[in-house]
Amino acid sequence: MAKAGLPDDTVSTTFPSDIDTMRGRFPDLDIRKEVLFVHAGKYITSAGGATSFEAALYLCKFLYGKEIAQSLASGLVIDWDLEEVPHIIIEE
Repeated sequence: MAKAGLPDDTVSTTFPSDIDTMRGRFPDLDIRKEVLFVHAGKYITSAGGATSFEAALYLCKFLYGKEIAQSLASGLVIDWDLEEVPHIIIEE
């Protein structure tokens, strides 16, 4: 997304081991290390890897509601509570 022109003032995250490299290549981006996903306006970025389900379940909640997200989490045998997930949501 950064190569495609993600606006410089957008808060984002990426795979933890890639954050320092991304900060070096795109110094004007606000890349956060302490979160599993960021929803900033029309962009959702994730730390990826095994924690990708956090952003995916959040997106399901955002699009379809809490009950659907909880149902999907239960089907995946995941005890998911958005309040327990380190994340940032920036309304625009």
